[in-house]
Amino acid sequence: MKLSTAPHRASLGLVSLLALAACTDQVAPPSGASTFRVRITQVNGADAPPDDAPLPANRGDREDTWAFELETLSPYGEHVDFNGMVRISIEPGVVLSVTGDGAAGRNIQVVDGKAQGLATVTAVYGPARLWVEDLGYTPVPLSEKPACSNGKDDDGDVLIDFPADPGCAFADDDNEETGTFAAGISPPVHYELPRISDVQGFGSATPFPYEAIEINTHRPKPLVVTRVSNDGFYVTDLSEQATGYNHIFAFNFSTPPGMRVCDRVTFLTGTVVEFFGFTELSFPSYVVSFPVEGEDTCEVPEPPVLDDSMIPNADAMEKLESGLVRIEGFRVATKFGPKPVVDNVPDADHSNCDLNGDGQVDFASQAEGACSDACSADPECTEWTSYSARGNYKVFKGNTQIQIQTGTAASFDPTGHKGETLDAVTGTLRNFSGGSLNWTIETRCPDDLVCQSQGCVKATVPSTKACVRLRTIDDNDQGSN
Repeated sequence: MKLSTAPHRASLGLVSLLALAACTDQVAPPSGASTFRVRITQVNGADAPPDDAPLPANRGDREDTWAFELETLSPYGEHVDFNGMVRISIEPGVVLSVTGDGAAGRNIQVVDGKAQGLATVTAVYGPARLWVEDLGYTPVPLSEKPACSNGKDDDGDVLIDFPADPGCAFADDDNEETGTFAAGISPPVHYELPRISDVQGFGSATPFPYEAIEINTHRPKPLVVTRVSNDGFYVTDLSEQATGYNHIFAFNFSTPPGMRVCDRVTFLTGTVVEFFGFTELSFPSYVVSFPVEGEDTCEVPEPPVLDDSMIPNADAMEKLESGLVRIEGFRVATKFGPKPVVDNVPDADHSNCDLNGDGQVDFASQAEGACSDACSADPECTEWTSYSARGNYKVFKGNTQIQIQTGTAASFDPTGHKGETLDAVTGTLRNFSGGSLNWTIETRCPDDLVCQSQGCVKATVPSTKACVRLRTIDDNDQGSN
């Protein structure tokens, strides 16, 4: 039997024609505003700084001005006669205000695809760029009722006002429709990366909270590791020993592998956090180089000795936060014992203010709060619950008192040395904003605790030797701590 192929050929031809017709349907090319060409014409009234001569990092204590021009472009890079308000921002940094024709707050009006203005900025560092974005934002004066706060569905999408309607950028937006979301950025404006002192803010709080920051490690002198702990490491910028605020703790969640005291940090970045008043870098990334025994010297600086004029001075202590410090001739608290305090009068065996035995001092309890206050006011009293929870205990010299933590000198039991004088205690200085004693010196190893009793070294060890284990050329353990 012979089968005819003609009908099949006709069907195939029809399918081919339909497919060809489908392939030749015209799709409208993209049009309208797609991006903005942004150019910085001046910084602080002069040409923008070159990358080999950056401006000092701005830690939020000064205002810089960036003059800018912008042009709206299509997806093909052609000029577009866009008209609308655009948002001006900076990364990293903060735009304080924008001035120019049609400027309002941190926004500027684009007319026929062009605009120019002056942005006042602060907290800028590293290579920074100006951002321009069309959010569909139309701000109105405070005296008027904007569409995004009038209780009406102005654009018919069933969503009413800010923040329910995604077309409302802010509550004072007079337009419930979304913008084009066209965006553009400028070439970088060059600032230095922040130093440790910039991150510390030369004060009690960082100007860069919750920002991911790269620390400036290209300094005249190196950044050196002064302590490696079970949850991170401490770094000092030797270039700023005279000014202070040059130390920081990097919270690593565990002992940083392969790092030792004296190592030099050549790259350091992390998220800046204020942990109860203690400035630290969380989730750090870092690179270290290390001195070799017999070829290099350890550069850990000798610690300043804290005296009775410095310890009560919050500003003086802030300069040394996370740095290596020392106290001399302080005595271990004499009123230091596990039994509950009776009638708010602590003694050698009774310094526990957890009067109901629930494992904590409840400051909402009048009795426990009064007990804690009495112990805090007494230079010779260490509250037992605090010691048992964190290992911190009080030492005093006259009326001057400070907390220390000597857990790294494991052979020394402070409860067995009540009232004894410690010749010297060296360690990193930690701040905790809760309670009456905010500062604690934490020893790094047994070398840091000097006394004439068991568990101490008998004489002060130089910083270039204390807790130091330099690597050697043939060190087969150099990758360890």
